[in-house]
Amino acid sequence: MRRAPGTRIRLLTFSLLGLGLAFGRPIEVSAQEPYVVPADQEVVLQRADRARVKGDSAAPIRIVEISDFECPYCRQFHVESARTIDSLYVQSGIARYLWISFPNSTHPRAWPAVEAAFCAGAAGRFWPMHDIMFERLDQWKVAADPVSLFVQWAVEIGIDAESYGHCLRNDVTSPLQVADYDSALRSGITSTPFFVVGDSLAIRGVVSLERFRSAVDSVLIARGLETP
Repeated sequence: MRRAPGTRIRLLTFSLLGLGLAFGRPIEVSAQEPYVVPADQEVVLQRADRARVKGDSAAPIRIVEISDFECPYCRQFHVESARTIDSLYVQSGIARYLWISFPNSTHPRAWPAVEAAFCAGAAGRFWPMHDIMFERLDQWKVAADPVSLFVQWAVEIGIDAESYGHCLRNDVTSPLQVADYDSALRSGITSTPFFVVGDSLAIRGVVSLERFRSAVDSVLIARGLETP
């Protein structure tokens, strides 16, 4: 995070083009067998891209989160607000939610952490690994071998260790990471967390749950929709 918490919410024009938006159908993986990361890189990239989107494809608004796993303020949002936002707006069918990676140049371990989440996404388990990255940040950011930790945690959430380890150790999802980073830069984003609600309402930095809800509700009201 490169800004202090409590930054203002303001309206601005924001282009979502090129942010890797893959608002396709969610990946379905059988719960009867280990979640396997495909061997083909193109399939991995496609599935990883789609897996970091959640919510009803017919939802009237979308929320985009630009984030960094090593950013303490991004973790603060995850701890304080993310689950409530998910329950109120995503699980209720009001919003479609997309997570975009934008690691700070001073957070070198954020890149392999994104790889860990995207490889899990290729097996249909992006969001469980996303949660682990924030919840166990204090462990992996100082680990001598974070990749081994990531494989261990992947197994915890049902992912096949061999295929997941291959994905991690061969930088299979790096094109998706680079595309996210370049697109965020082109869109003028310089800090995390950064959110876009609807088409043009931006939230810079971590704000209180109440302010976040107020921002989302303002978009709903402007469209003549009910708020939760």
